[in-house]
Amino acid sequence: METAAIYAFGAAICWTLAGLFGHAPARALGSLHFNRLRMIAAAGIMAVLLVITGRAFTFDPVFIWPLVLSSVIGIVLGDFFLFLTMRRLGPRRTNILFASNAPMTAILGWLILGEVLAAHDGVAVILAFVGICLAIIYGKRRDLMHIWEDVTPPLSLGVLFGLLAALGQAISAIIIRPVMSDGMDPVMASLIRVMIAALFFWATYPFDKAQRKKPILPAPKILVNVFFNGLFGLGVGMALFLKALETGHIAIVAILTATTPVLILPFVWARTGIMPAWGAWVGALLVVACASLLVF
Repeated sequence: METAAIYAFGAAICWTLAGLFGHAPARALGSLHFNRLRMIAAAGIMAVLLVITGRAFTFDPVFIWPLVLSSVIGIVLGDFFLFLTMRRLGPRRTNILFASNAPMTAILGWLILGEVLAAHDGVAVILAFVGICLAIIYGKRRDLMHIWEDVTPPLSLGVLFGLLAALGQAISAIIIRPVMSDGMDPVMASLIRVMIAALFFWATYPFDKAQRKKPILPAPKILVNVFFNGLFGLGVGMALFLKALETGHIAIVAILTATTPVLILPFVWARTGIMPAWGAWVGALLVVACASLLVF
């Protein structure tokens, strides 16, 4: 397996863990304030990582606009919708919906970047869509009543938010791909994107009347979850994703990072004590098949 594929799969593992840590604070804090806090956590983590690894806090100014646009579209808008979805649908369904960014990215990469999809790549995209649809429609068991499986109605609104989050991730990947191919340091790129997103999220704070009546920092248990979500999601996970984009085919990177629905199933099973429904497993297996077609 090529190095880029390993980085992409590592990002998928990190994003799965981020989803698990993000569920409780997303429900407790709301999408906006959760994102405010996780941006600060992720920025601190990236800054420490730059110091530890001896990287320079510099970058070519020509990259600034792609970094800004990818941050606004992928993090500010994408993560806002992602955690709206998390609050409404729970981590398993959120990861399944977010996996649709893979076929979206593959199609946009072909249309915009000219990264041509071979015949088997097209089959993989179709399998991904089928897998996602199966897992959404048939993934719920009647006896699975754990809070991770709670749905805040209407279901259609949660699905819409999840698809918007996926589209934001896909567009962001297309924008940032040329920057990474030109040699931008992935850790520095992650730090800049997170700092830009933090400015946008904190700019909304004076207008968030409900939040201004509450403490800025939540209870320690929630704050720990925010930290680990920032570490795995916007920190290490995003840096691995950007590193994969340096040399990897954008469709392959997108598909491999979309394996989160597969990776999250054992966690859901362990936490709830009930095996997820057959539709979730079939959908997950189709995503695996999709990834296999693109890598091998």
